[in-house]
Amino acid sequence: MSGIDAVLKHAVVAKGLTPYPDGRPASVSVRGEAQAFLREQLALSAAGSGRVVLVSGGVASGKTGVLHEFLDHAAESGVLTLTATGAPDEQRLSAGVIDQMFTNSALPPEMADQVADILAATDAIRPAEHQSGPQTSTPMIPLTRGICQILLRCFRERPVVLAVDDVQFADDSSLRLILQLQRRIRSVRMLIVLARCDPPNTADPTLHAHLTRLPHHHIRLAPLSEQAIGDLAAESLGVPLNGELVARLHELTAGNPMLVNALIEDYRGGDRHGSLVVGPAFSHAVLTFLHRWDSPLREVAGAIAVLGEPSSPDLVARLAEVTADVAGDMMTILAGVGLLSNGSFRHASAAAAALDSLSPAARAQLYLRAAEVKHHRASSAEEVAAHLIAAGQAPGGWPIRVLREAAEQAALADNVRFAGQCLELASAAATDTAERRAILSSLARITWRVNPSAAAAYLAALHQADPAAPPELAEPVTLARQSLWNGDDLTFGRAMDMLRESPDTSDPRTDAELGLACYWHFGAGAGTENTNLAARRGDPWQHTAATLARVWTVGPGDATTASAERILRNCPLADTTLEALATAILALAYDNRVERAEYWCATLSEQAARRGAVTWQALLDSVWANVTLRHGDVETAAGRARAALALLGTQGWGVSISHPLTTLLMADTATGAFDAAAGTLRQPVPDAMFQTVGGLRYLRARGRYHLATDRVLAAISDFQQCRRLMVRRNMDLPVLVPWRTDLAEANLRLGNVALAQELAQQQIDQTTEADASSRGAALRILALAGSPAERPALLAKALEQFERSGDRLEMARVLKVPGSGQHPPRRPEPGQSAQPVRIPGQRTARSAAPAGASGSGIAAMTRPPAPEARAAVATRPPVSDVVDPAGLPGPDSETAESSALSQAELRVAQLAASGKTNRQIGNSLFITISTVEQHLTRVYRKLGIRGRSELPTQLTSTA
Repeated sequence: MSGIDAVLKHAVVAKGLTPYPDGRPASVSVRGEAQAFLREQLALSAAGSGRVVLVSGGVASGKTGVLHEFLDHAAESGVLTLTATGAPDEQRLSAGVIDQMFTNSALPPEMADQVADILAATDAIRPAEHQSGPQTSTPMIPLTRGICQILLRCFRERPVVLAVDDVQFADDSSLRLILQLQRRIRSVRMLIVLARCDPPNTADPTLHAHLTRLPHHHIRLAPLSEQAIGDLAAESLGVPLNGELVARLHELTAGNPMLVNALIEDYRGGDRHGSLVVGPAFSHAVLTFLHRWDSPLREVAGAIAVLGEPSSPDLVARLAEVTADVAGDMMTILAGVGLLSNGSFRHASAAAAALDSLSPAARAQLYLRAAEVKHHRASSAEEVAAHLIAAGQAPGGWPIRVLREAAEQAALADNVRFAGQCLELASAAATDTAERRAILSSLARITWRVNPSAAAAYLAALHQADPAAPPELAEPVTLARQSLWNGDDLTFGRAMDMLRESPDTSDPRTDAELGLACYWHFGAGAGTENTNLAARRGDPWQHTAATLARVWTVGPGDATTASAERILRNCPLADTTLEALATAILALAYDNRVERAEYWCATLSEQAARRGAVTWQALLDSVWANVTLRHGDVETAAGRARAALALLGTQGWGVSISHPLTTLLMADTATGAFDAAAGTLRQPVPDAMFQTVGGLRYLRARGRYHLATDRVLAAISDFQQCRRLMVRRNMDLPVLVPWRTDLAEANLRLGNVALAQELAQQQIDQTTEADASSRGAALRILALAGSPAERPALLAKALEQFERSGDRLEMARVLKVPGSGQHPPRRPEPGQSAQPVRIPGQRTARSAAPAGASGSGIAAMTRPPAPEARAAVATRPPVSDVVDPAGLPGPDSETAESSALSQAELRVAQLAASGKTNRQIGNSLFITISTVEQHLTRVYRKLGIRGRSELPTQLTSTA
């Protein structure tokens, strides 16, 4: 049996498909039904009843696939096939489709020769390719008539299929040939299959109207149903998909076969763990579809993608610069292919592909027009700014204003990256010098919380924009913030002066926050006058801040702890509150409120991380590491310090790099990890760091490392450098850096016992009752330097002081001293709060001063604080949530002086009686000349003498 006979015998009627000969379409979503119907029509036409079938559907609906599959079947059956494809670039090429049909077919030689002769005879009269204006059909009538007659003679003898894909792009002369055949096909063994896109969008709708007016069958390929998608996926993947995945496929593609196949391909290449992945195959399919079309489809698709929301044809037309009718037609095509739903793209990947189909210049213009349209429609500043940023340009005028407004809104929402992009673009577009200065200042302020080094670069750019202008052109709070981070106390002072002179930018709360920040970086000595903590004494913010700042002068206590809690509860985490919050946390830790300190560390660090404020998180985590180390969990402290250090680059840390480095040095030194500590010391640090409190503590930690590695002279150099810097800045306070006990320990290593004792006693004399940690360090040194009989009592008192302060690291050092008679405290598990060690038989009240012990040596070395220290403690405000309206308590008052000389006064008097000058006395006792003079004044008053010359006699008589 021949192939043609098989076609006749095995004709299959499509189940459920009832096409209409008058052209009314029957929609099918199962491609097998369309194939079955086409094969039936082939069988009927092969029997001598010619047929015309029009296959239509949306773009990429599978028409070409159906047509090719059918043509393969026809060819395998021995049917002669003539095929062609219409194309927009050949639509004005006369007889272009005819030429394709006969070039692509296996015509008998005699027929091919006849067609070739006709085509050659009409070449001279063909209109030029792509000639503008409508094609004139008159010269081509002999061509179409001659070819039609040849085909009809031939096709009466054998069956043939004439198939044209994308017939909407066929040239006029080829369409006329098809019309002539259609009118004469009833008794010819011919099947004409035409595939057309809906809507047809043809150059000459009249000819297409003639095609559909004549008898024909019409099949419309509808989108794939969920059932059809499931069958297609199962056939492609080899396994069935669950109903949820099939439904998701249908939702993303609207049943479009092109998109369905693309998503199946992405699924095949993914992990296939129950979820669809919109990947490269899908994007490529969208791009391929868009590139099939000339303008304006790509421009319309790009406009819809830029708008990013359901849009009307009128709005899309404004962006794409086409008419509303054209925009509507293009949107219909995009919706038909399954890319759009309610005027917007179904998936972000499709929108991205639409933008990728345009040139960079075309994309930029679309974004600019979108920004202008949305600005005139009163859209939000952030929405308009997003389009300007995508365009990469902002014409002067309203775009700069919108960008600045959007940056402020984004900064408030912690979207620092977007805020920076807005200001960067505004800065590049600004031509007014004053406006550009303001933009750069805002850039510095916003950028600081994620990249302090970049913020400093913006301030430098501000200066470069106008080198003759002073740095005060920056916004004062921004300038103060930057100068603190970079250790520039002079610029900070100028910024504070600007705030005082500008009521619009200054308020008590900001003054208090910046004042605490100044104390954090520069201590309570020279430079602190730049703060406003002494101003507005009746203001609650100022009072609370000033009370908290006393932790750096007299040490922790009930008043500082209460103020710390108020600061932590009332100050939101922000650029200006960072150091104030850090101070409050350390005040709690120094007062042995470790659980509260760690709670606030964890809470604020998590908040900073959630808000993307890397700078905030880095400093808070370094404070957390310090608290953890102080309470004995050395390994966790080192880990937190390293993590904090990694959050910011070396340049980004500024002078604050001292905080994580100091914790690392102390932790590695405590555990004997000296190689790691040496690596930490190789970390570059800014010179300005050594003018800050953090730099002093770094020097001390470095000295402790040198001491632990038996580099005693190097350690002494670091401790003496601490002394010089603190004296120079008039902040020689043990609570900041207890350099005397460190220097005393180094001197003990060299055998200078007397000097070590002298230094330890000086620290006791200068330490307030509240500063238990500094007193404990001095007592430990006295125990090391004293007699074995006195050592246990002194070590017990040192341990009590460290227990008061909650400094478990120092407690462990005390318990390691031979003769302590105690066991080291158990190290807490990582993440647990350390608990104070209770020593049997000892008092643990935090506020109790160490009691005097029997024996003149111990009693003299452990007497209560000097009158100045007692006065400082006595004047602390009581713990209360009600702030005294009179303001901050006054300076430490002098109490009634005893007629007996203090140990410090006695040592000064003895050296003066021996003939030493004030400078020599100061160098010997490590005190300033001013302090020597003050001691001598009190000595003269107490002894009732007129001057230095009477000291030898008077001291002998009172001995």
